[in-house]
Amino acid sequence: MTEEKKSNKSKILILLSLSLVIQSLSSVFIKMAGKYETLSKEFIIFYVLAVGCLGVFAIMWQLLLELIPLTTAYLRKGILYILILIWSVILFKEQVTLNNVIGSIIIIAGISLHGMDEH
Repeated sequence: MTEEKKSNKSKILILLSLSLVIQSLSSVFIKMAGKYETLSKEFIIFYVLAVGCLGVFAIMWQLLLELIPLTTAYLRKGILYILILIWSVILFKEQVTLNNVIGSIIIIAGISLHGMDEH
């Protein structure tokens, strides 16, 4: 693989990763909005942030689909569940269960197997 192709692939993976982090933040903002009374100022702020994250993600996703196959992009969306789990532990002090760990391992294994198939 040439240096240019490696550089392009790295940029695409960074863009994909960034888009998934942004999408995971929408879940964080929705959960934070849920801590407040519906239609309170805080609720609306967090809800707007969540919708904004989803809007940015949607634009990034469309750009990514022009650069990589849908199967590759969609399979990597599994990382989203792991990111949300990480946010839950860090921000909301939630506990990780054995099922969470097993599910994360399965997601990583699936993405790894697909990655090996691409080469």
